[in-house]
Amino acid sequence: MLPRSFFSGDQHDRTRSGEAKGFKVTGIWDLEKVQPLFNVPSCVFFAEKKTETQNGKMSVREGKHFEGRLPAHNCHYDIAETLLKEVSVKWYLKTQGRATAFSNTKNSAKNAGNPYKSLFKQGATIVPRAFYFVEFEVPKSKRLLGDMTYSEKVEMILGRDIVSVKTSAEILSDAKAPWKMTLTGQVERKFIFRTAISKSILPFYLHLPAWITLPITIEKEEDGLKRIKLHTSEQLMNAGELKAWRWFENAENIWNIKRTEKSKNMSNIDRLNFQRGLTGQNLNARYLVLYTASAKDANALVFDRHSLDFEFLVECTTYVFYTDDKKEANYLATILNSAIPNKKIKDFQAKGLFGPRHVHKKILDVYFPKFNASNKLHLQLSDLGKLCAEKVKTFIERKPPQNNLSALVLGKLRVEIKKHLSQELAETDKIVEKIMKEKNRRFTAAFLKSFCCFGLAK
Repeated sequence: MLPRSFFSGDQHDRTRSGEAKGFKVTGIWDLEKVQPLFNVPSCVFFAEKKTETQNGKMSVREGKHFEGRLPAHNCHYDIAETLLKEVSVKWYLKTQGRATAFSNTKNSAKNAGNPYKSLFKQGATIVPRAFYFVEFEVPKSKRLLGDMTYSEKVEMILGRDIVSVKTSAEILSDAKAPWKMTLTGQVERKFIFRTAISKSILPFYLHLPAWITLPITIEKEEDGLKRIKLHTSEQLMNAGELKAWRWFENAENIWNIKRTEKSKNMSNIDRLNFQRGLTGQNLNARYLVLYTASAKDANALVFDRHSLDFEFLVECTTYVFYTDDKKEANYLATILNSAIPNKKIKDFQAKGLFGPRHVHKKILDVYFPKFNASNKLHLQLSDLGKLCAEKVKTFIERKPPQNNLSALVLGKLRVEIKKHLSQELAETDKIVEKIMKEKNRRFTAAFLKSFCCFGLAK
């Protein structure tokens, strides 16, 4: 018995492809729809021993698909047999980009590579979140202003050079030991920024971007471009930023005491800037196309840096593409929100008990062409994206959702938004299908032509 991640997990690619040493898979049982069974979706792989000289590569395996609801865990087979539906199926090794997965359907055609795959980047790992995600504390002298909204109080607070902050209560619900803690203190206003975690990303709309404090300064260099400079607490002290120094020195001390074995050789700012996820961000492009790293489907939006007074930084639960072309940004967000590419990644997504749950760059293994401002279909998609963003903004303003969205409420809200946009999304899907098919037909024809020419040359 195996976890069903063997169907699509990147770590099991060699098992699926037959390149794993010593055995080859000969049969597969899919138990995903048998409940209750285990805490994760499950499967069974049958294999036979093979020598190094044998070729274990196979494009298709025989197998079965089971489904049914059992009365209890460890149910006796005599009872389970009467409740399970068993269907004989063939499992094909399907490819999309560099990813592979077992599927009941064959690859329809050779796909072109997505020109945007290398251009989207994952955001910074802003963890532990208790150090960096904050909310504002209203000074006691202002607590009598009870008729002020929280937004008005925040605006008042941010008018000062020094602001009082504490760890955001919203992020504590998801925090795990040993990082479930609340820090309080003050920082200079220049160390306050905005970001978006997954629950902020709705289709075509950014919902309540989070406040964060980070030990960084943003400096304009000789070429006129803004870049991020990361600082230790000692460097902040030497620069005279005493409030931020105390906050981040406290964070450093807690990190040094509580950091895990996996991170024992990393400082807290090394972790914060892992793989240059923070200092490598582009602060100069006006438009950011953001989509969720983890969800059933990609949820995407266009963020305009000019829409906020504070610098916006991208967090690791989202992927980002930077551009100064608003039409290109709307084009991309519209495709990523379309049902067409999201359906194509289902065989390749990791699955939990509640279905597909990770998108990451799998959505960019699906081909769609680079934006072309002279292509009418591309412009139609861009205009549809702009229209959808306007409609969602009005929808949210008329019926504002609660501030702290639980996973269940967030999922329902995303569904409601897509229902509200049903007409526009139906039109989007038709156009997306057209542009994907048109280019892939040309790519397949060119591929076959070059293959034939190569064969004749031989």
